[in-house]
Amino acid sequence: MPLHNVFECIYIGVVLCAVFASFVTTGLVTSNENEDEYLTQRENILEKSYHGLIRENETLVEITPLIKVDEEKICNFRILKKPYHEIPFEIELVNNLGILKARRALNCEKRKSYHFEIVAIYCDGTPSNTANVHITVIDINEYAPTFLEQSYVTEVDEGRLYNEIIRVEASDKDCTPLFGDVCKYEILNNDEPFVIDNEGSVKNTEPLSHKASHNHILSVVAFDCAMKESAAIMVSIKVRRVCEAKFVGIPERIDYTSGSTESLQLFPNARLDLCDISCSNEDLSIHASIALKTKHISFGCDRDISNCTSTLTMKDLLPQDSEWTKDLNYDEGAEPIFHFDGSVGVVVPDAVVDHYDFSTRSFSILSIFRHSSQSSTNKHVKEHLLCSADDHKMNRHHMALFVRNCRLILLLRKNFNEGDLNIFSPAEWRWKIPQVCDNEWHHYVLNVEQFGKVELFIDGIRFESSVEDSHSNPEVIDDWPLHAAHGVNTTLAVGACYQSSENRLKHGFNGDISEVKISLYGILTMEDIKCGTNCAEHLMSPNDLIVAQNKISESDVQIQANVQMNEIYIEALTKHNIEQLMRKIQYINIKQSPTIGRRNIEVRTSLMCNNQSSIRLPTIETYIMVNEPIVQVGINVGSTSKDGLNQDPLMDTRKITITGTSNKLVSYQEIKLGVHILDKIHIATSIKNSKKMNAKEYLDSCSVVVFPSLNPDHEDIQIDGDESLSSTMDIKTNINKDGVEMMGMDSIHNYLNVLRSLIYSNKKPAYYLNRVFKLSCGQLSSQYKSAEYTLTLTVLHPKQSLSKTTNAPPPPSLLQVNDAGNPNNAAAYHLNGDLTKEDVNLASETKVFSYSLLHTNDIQEPKSHIHSIVHKAEGSHPTMLIILICVFLVILLCGVSIARIKNNHKYTDRHQPCPKIADDGLIWDDSALTITINPMQTDAVSEDSSDSDNSDSEDEEALKDGFAHINQLEWDNTNIFSTAN
Repeated sequence: MPLHNVFECIYIGVVLCAVFASFVTTGLVTSNENEDEYLTQRENILEKSYHGLIRENETLVEITPLIKVDEEKICNFRILKKPYHEIPFEIELVNNLGILKARRALNCEKRKSYHFEIVAIYCDGTPSNTANVHITVIDINEYAPTFLEQSYVTEVDEGRLYNEIIRVEASDKDCTPLFGDVCKYEILNNDEPFVIDNEGSVKNTEPLSHKASHNHILSVVAFDCAMKESAAIMVSIKVRRVCEAKFVGIPERIDYTSGSTESLQLFPNARLDLCDISCSNEDLSIHASIALKTKHISFGCDRDISNCTSTLTMKDLLPQDSEWTKDLNYDEGAEPIFHFDGSVGVVVPDAVVDHYDFSTRSFSILSIFRHSSQSSTNKHVKEHLLCSADDHKMNRHHMALFVRNCRLILLLRKNFNEGDLNIFSPAEWRWKIPQVCDNEWHHYVLNVEQFGKVELFIDGIRFESSVEDSHSNPEVIDDWPLHAAHGVNTTLAVGACYQSSENRLKHGFNGDISEVKISLYGILTMEDIKCGTNCAEHLMSPNDLIVAQNKISESDVQIQANVQMNEIYIEALTKHNIEQLMRKIQYINIKQSPTIGRRNIEVRTSLMCNNQSSIRLPTIETYIMVNEPIVQVGINVGSTSKDGLNQDPLMDTRKITITGTSNKLVSYQEIKLGVHILDKIHIATSIKNSKKMNAKEYLDSCSVVVFPSLNPDHEDIQIDGDESLSSTMDIKTNINKDGVEMMGMDSIHNYLNVLRSLIYSNKKPAYYLNRVFKLSCGQLSSQYKSAEYTLTLTVLHPKQSLSKTTNAPPPPSLLQVNDAGNPNNAAAYHLNGDLTKEDVNLASETKVFSYSLLHTNDIQEPKSHIHSIVHKAEGSHPTMLIILICVFLVILLCGVSIARIKNNHKYTDRHQPCPKIADDGLIWDDSALTITINPMQTDAVSEDSSDSDNSDSEDEEALKDGFAHINQLEWDNTNIFSTAN
């Protein structure tokens, strides 16, 4: 073959190969693109992730978003499991949806969430793309909180307030904070003085007392944040008795009858308890101080000036019943109190004190006043007690006694004719003393001698400055004599100073003044001054009495007292001696009409052992109550003069009347919430045959005495509404366990508002059947006082009714007695008869049932039918108890006799058929009669009754001993017929 043909063949072959290769390549590319599109559609059939929720008590998973597929392509699902991971789920294809279910109940407390992957399976068996599934287990509140301990026990000391006594802790097994966290603790028995916070910390709200309760048992529960309650656990808090070395046997209140002028032993039963302090008598030293606190009395204490005599005539510049003082505001009484506010004063008439030249003669000024530092904000303001100034033309002050910047200042200017007008002489004496501004009553006397010597006495003691202030206290200021002024006289004023140029009083005093007196022709002696300041009430030292009666050596004890005899200091080397000294300390008030009210007593004790540091024992506070002699309600009381002699009753007859219901019935619920005890009272006063009528509508004291005293644990008296009700008036109220004391001059209307607002509450009314409240009020510093108005508050017990005792009608004799009007028998029928509540109220108003209810304080509600009958008979009349016992014994003897007859008949029929011998067998022989008391029966009865009457267990517990022995008698008849043998 030629060579060119060969090349043509080769060229044709190459072209054909190129065309084939191009065709093949194009077909392959098209095929690969179609395959990639198909695979992409199969991979994207599931979402990338799914989230599901399932509750602990359910099996179906709520999936988001829904697992949607095409059942024509997808025939199944598969969960991809990982090694060592349990997946308690399964997935099914239902109606184009993938449904996830749990194969068993899940527990959030064990596992809160699950993570796994799923794939869809095509009908040709190929898997789709994978999808992540995250499932959260929702918690349900299936567990209640449980405490870490089954019970808690701790001990505390009595008399203390703790920030934390014990901490309880509970936990919850639920897995979420809402159900698994403990958010609250609570004490179920709210009558205990304890609180618990949300952290489980228990503390007391008041000091605990070992005497009141040895052990407090609390029932405590816990709550989770969804308020699911746990089972209660017991928390026992034991109270340890703390033995505190101190004086015991000292009464909380000591009563003293006014006008008796007899001494009263304060601590006749005093005893020193040293507890665990061990010390030999040779190394022991005991000190005690007894202080009588009387500063709250009008002038610091009761003063008695009836026996004071003086050769000097004192002119009273501020008398109570004078014409020039009638417009002043004052409190009436034996020693009046005048109130000055800086804008008032009085001018003394010339008939009392003529135009007197104080600079030429000796004189004394006596004043009793009270002044506070808040009276004036300006330190330069003068507040005059006494002032002698020009009566016209000019404003020269000749003599004055005033207060400025808490200094007592005496001004005394010389006249123009008493020396050289160009020579200075002392004109002002300024004393810087704390008594002027301490807002307490003080007695001041200034003795001014003719030659310029001035002495100040405060409360009977001559003022002496300290060494540092000897040249500046008092500060003496010199001045020129007054210039000549012809035809000008002086005007004497009290409480202010007369300004003649303005024709008015200025520089007024701001405080209270009781007396302003002057002596014009001489000065008071030391005896005169002391007699006016000595207290009529004081303590009496046991010095002479204790040594004479108990033969105690003077070297073993030391007794000291201050001048006022209101503080006594005693020291002894033995416990016995200090006790004997304390028991002999006495109080006396020699004033015929002393101030009624309270005097506080303070006892401080310390001891030293083995030359160690002194041990200070607790301070003991008690008080003396000076009581007015009882005057019958509505009795007219004549006025009393200052010398103690009764004036003619026709001149000034006063009458104080208190009226109201004498009995008040309340229920359990009412007394627990609180009842107004004096809401029905009325008070009226009157003055006959007297020109003074301004005191008719005023009182200065009222007292409510509770008998017996209140128990602070569950009894209380409060003022309804705002507790500061009385503080908005001039009434000061003191509420304690003995009752309520009110003092201060105010209108009857205001006193009634306070009295009617008093609320008495009792959280445990079953402890008492009744409470007695005694009210008395006084007038004119308690010179006139009513008798005690008595109100009996009676608690109606739930079971004191006829249905629980007997339905039998009362005997005719009883009805006849009631018809006759015997109140005692009518009250007895009320307790055992069928009276309605209206009848009870009627009886309350007419005092029909007063006898039976006023004298049954200790009676409580019975537990059983028989007990109720016996106790109510006893409460109404002791005769009923005797009758019931006699009837019981008669029935008992009849029963024994019948049983004995039957047994004897059986015995004689078998062995001795002779009737005569059988008759002899009826002879009573009680030599072997035995009564056995079953001690277990009380417990059984108590357990049975507690199931049925649990709600009344508190009321009935006090009587579980009562007459229970009636049901505890069992016969032991083993030896009754032993004599037949």
